Amino acid sequence: MVSRRYLRSGKTLALAAVVLAVLWSNPQVLPVNKPSWMPRFGEPGPPTDRQQPQEPLPRNLTLHLLPHSHSDIGWNLSFEGYYHASVRQVLRRASAELWADRARRFTWGDLAFLDMWMDDEGDTANNVLAGADAVLTWRQVLKELMRRGQWEVVGGTYVSPDEGLTTWWAHNTIVDAGHRTLAAQLNATTRVGWQIDNFGHHNTVPHVLSNTGYSWLVLGRMAYRDLYDFASKSTLQFEWRSSEHEGTQGLRTHFLAEHYGLPSTAFDFDYTNVCDEDVLLGELQQLARRHVRQYPAHGHVLVMMGDDFRFVRAARAFGCLDRLISASRQHENWRDMKLQYSTMSEYLGSVQPHLDAHAMRVHGGDFYPYQDKPIEQYWSGILGSRPYLKWLVRDTEQIVQHVEALVAIQRMRGTRAAWSTLEQHLEFCRKQVAIGYHHDAITGTCTDDAFADYVERLRTAARVALRIGHIALQPVDDAVQQISSAYNSDQHIGSAYNTATRDVDNAARDWLEIAPAQCTDSACAGAAVVVTNTLLAAQDVVVRLHVHSGSAVLVDEAGVAVQPVHVQVVDNMYSVEFMVSVPALGARGVVVGNRTQYANAPMLRDQIIAAPQIEQASLRAELHQGGVHVRLRSERNGVVRIESGGRVVRHQMRSYFTNPYVQSSGAYVMHSFNLMYSIVFWIFGGMLAGGLALAWLVHVGTGHILWLRHVRVPCSPIGAKGITTAGSVVAAVIGSVCGAISVFYAAQKVSVDRLDDWTRGHGVFLLAAPVFCAAYVVGGALRWRKRRVCTCVVSAALGVFLALALGRAWQSRAMTPRRLQFTVEHSDVCSTARAQVTEGTSVEFRLCADTPYLLQVSTLVHAPNNREIIARLQHGQGRTLELFDGASMRRRRASIWTPVPGTFYPVPLLARLGELSVHVRQPVGVSSLSAGMLDVLVHRSMTANDFRGLKRPLTDTHPARATLFVDLRPDADPVTVNNRVNTPPLAFVLPPHASISPHSALHSAAPHLSLVGIRAESDSVDMRLLAHRSTEISMHELLRNTAGAVRVHGDWSLCNTSAVQRTETQASHVHLHSGEQALFRLKIDSDH
Repeated sequence: MVSRRYLRSGKTLALAAVVLAVLWSNPQVLPVNKPSWMPRFGEPGPPTDRQQPQEPLPRNLTLHLLPHSHSDIGWNLSFEGYYHASVRQVLRRASAELWADRARRFTWGDLAFLDMWMDDEGDTANNVLAGADAVLTWRQVLKELMRRGQWEVVGGTYVSPDEGLTTWWAHNTIVDAGHRTLAAQLNATTRVGWQIDNFGHHNTVPHVLSNTGYSWLVLGRMAYRDLYDFASKSTLQFEWRSSEHEGTQGLRTHFLAEHYGLPSTAFDFDYTNVCDEDVLLGELQQLARRHVRQYPAHGHVLVMMGDDFRFVRAARAFGCLDRLISASRQHENWRDMKLQYSTMSEYLGSVQPHLDAHAMRVHGGDFYPYQDKPIEQYWSGILGSRPYLKWLVRDTEQIVQHVEALVAIQRMRGTRAAWSTLEQHLEFCRKQVAIGYHHDAITGTCTDDAFADYVERLRTAARVALRIGHIALQPVDDAVQQISSAYNSDQHIGSAYNTATRDVDNAARDWLEIAPAQCTDSACAGAAVVVTNTLLAAQDVVVRLHVHSGSAVLVDEAGVAVQPVHVQVVDNMYSVEFMVSVPALGARGVVVGNRTQYANAPMLRDQIIAAPQIEQASLRAELHQGGVHVRLRSERNGVVRIESGGRVVRHQMRSYFTNPYVQSSGAYVMHSFNLMYSIVFWIFGGMLAGGLALAWLVHVGTGHILWLRHVRVPCSPIGAKGITTAGSVVAAVIGSVCGAISVFYAAQKVSVDRLDDWTRGHGVFLLAAPVFCAAYVVGGALRWRKRRVCTCVVSAALGVFLALALGRAWQSRAMTPRRLQFTVEHSDVCSTARAQVTEGTSVEFRLCADTPYLLQVSTLVHAPNNREIIARLQHGQGRTLELFDGASMRRRRASIWTPVPGTFYPVPLLARLGELSVHVRQPVGVSSLSAGMLDVLVHRSMTANDFRGLKRPLTDTHPARATLFVDLRPDADPVTVNNRVNTPPLAFVLPPHASISPHSALHSAAPHLSLVGIRAESDSVDMRLLAHRSTEISMHELLRNTAGAVRVHGDWSLCNTSAVQRTETQASHVHLHSGEQALFRLKIDSDH
């Protein structure tokens, strides 16, 4: 029976109705579709999307139309697929339209496509232009358009890389390759950076570009909260400086207030032939109203007139734009405004006087993570998508970086190899690495076809680079033919390899092989194994070698026997592993010969070592190598306790779940599970409120709850008479505890399939009915009044919110609830403990002889659909992340209120949390959700699309290996260790008569310097050095076989055509501060 008193209390019902209406009408948080007539509430989008009042536009306003076409180097199609499908037509037709009218302009920012076009048609007659101009080549046409100022090439980088996942060497190399390409193809340069489609921006970019001759940078895609801050203060043109590099020059930056695309679909002339001048001019005025208040008051508005792969129908587009410009001159509403074509440099030149006269906002941070919409739309998924491609990019980079130094060193030593030919092919390799760093490549945001194209390009670059290294070490007459064969063949796959590779790539590139033609039991002509090191410090490395003869022997350059650390017979071959110490910037050789030549050296068949000792599966394991001991102990939920030297680190494999039916994660966006947990709570909270309300209603009308009439609670928690006098505190505590428990239960206990069903309304009775009944019983027993009921329900909502915010660490789940069983294998090379986590995921803990202070935690991951896999490491109480990109350590610390996806940051090389240092050989994403906890995102696979442009879901169920190097020494310099991890030696098989100097190219090691770019010229070698500590360099003592060294001032670019004036000074002694980089030109001794 319902009392009249309750019916009179309509305020409660009205308030509940309003709350439900707001929740129902929020399109971001509910999985069901709302009617089109229903109003939308919720958090507003970026400020550029908000309705602005119709205020009059400033007088003498100029709108600059910037025709452009953004062309991704592989995305939904491959690089060449896009070139043939649209880009070639865009370049040809835009050039022809500009040639027809000198007032027209066009801006191009994707240099790799321009390079491909010039190689394809650059020297071909255009046969498109009228009259005598038809015989001009496309190169001549483009050069003339650039001379006239109609066509501008911006960016200057070979591709637009992902800024967060790119290493320091790669950043520099991408700029170098772009400058050299622009100079070689068109004899041009640029001073305007162009990063309009990158998924977040890091302050490494202004540091690199400002020191490479750039004066402006154009950016797009700013996180909507940052965009609101900058736009509301009219500071979307600002000076950007790198906060991690003291004394660095700032770079003037223009941030696009909106997407780089067209003002509206009405301007998309590739898909519409309608040109309504009044409508289009009106839309331009609306855009001007939005933009003038977001930039300094200089009276100029930039109108981006292009989009992805646009201007295929360039004639239609320019024809309509010409009509708009003409109509604006007679239009009544355009009397005080001007509409004109501009290039980016022309627009920036127009605003320059105003900015010179007024102080600009200075920004020292970065713009990461990128979030394009509210409510968890963080693009953190790119940090874990397609991990194999991320590894392959880094592996190829290490090979190419090593070989470019090897070629330059051999040139410094006076080797008369065809170094110009080697450099030409090496430039091809650099370009493929650059393409691998494109923001749709290394991020994994590409289709399977584009992925396969990237993989093939990188594998080809690695093969070619290794052949170049061969020829640089041992010049041959048929160098061109040998290099050409590497483009299409794996025939030299066993003749060179990256010593860092350990059974990751199925192409079997993790060992050397002495071919049967060189050495068998019947005849062994022998071979030379040469290990090269381009680190400015000595390295110890284990080399893996397969030999077809048991009578072969191993000796060093002096003929002294080399003692293998491991010899076994596998498939009728002798598998040999031996360790060599390679000098800084030098090489070490080991000769594989026969017993006749080296009588005192033992044969391989006499050194066979027993198979590695394998311990049976157990919950404990112990690893030992080089005096380092590590104890492993398995704990519940797949946790592994790692103990070494008094330090304890815990490791665990965990996963996040995504619901393909509710705002799902995709190739770009990562969602935690907050939404699904919240939906479960809404059901829980609704039933809780309903049960309590019903109990109160019956109590008000009858005095008792039906069958609870005789229930009595003996005492009150607050000492009052009867439980009916319990205060609001009791109700609040009960509600908040219920809310927190509901979230924990949903996050850790409920099966994922059940959560999926509940969020779609299937089987929700299993959750709703028990909660409703429990609330009815508790409410009746306690005899709460309506104020207590409301307090309890509101507290439950607060408990859910606090649980989601403060309990982020348990929003993921352990991949297994059981304890792991270790199988241990001991050898003189490595001690390894293996454990199976799930059917498709295993983990290895390895200590190796060449780096005994680093525990290698290698995970072979199979990501089931709609899972995001993380490796969790816990140690100490560190709270601030330090991330290393090859040049500087960045500090990052997310707010406790930030959702889980917003706490992940890109790590190119190293992550440090307190005393815990983790080195990686492939880019990953890391997060710290609580003190001492480091989460590493290693793999993910989705069946849903997040609709950010990729046409298909990113489903990647192929196993991939991710290796983390955990430093066991708390006082080790992480930068020095990381240089060792990510600058591995290469090993080559050369003819037996090869003459290899065991000496270093350095007089003395320089462990606190890094070589971040080197290139051989006809009479010199250009070298970039980066200091990790303040260092005094004596160039004469540092380098051998050089006639002298000068320091090049002006910029860092390894390109003869520079955007700024360069000067040179003698470089006998140079002081570099920590994080400072300098360019040197080394004169080659004429006697060589």
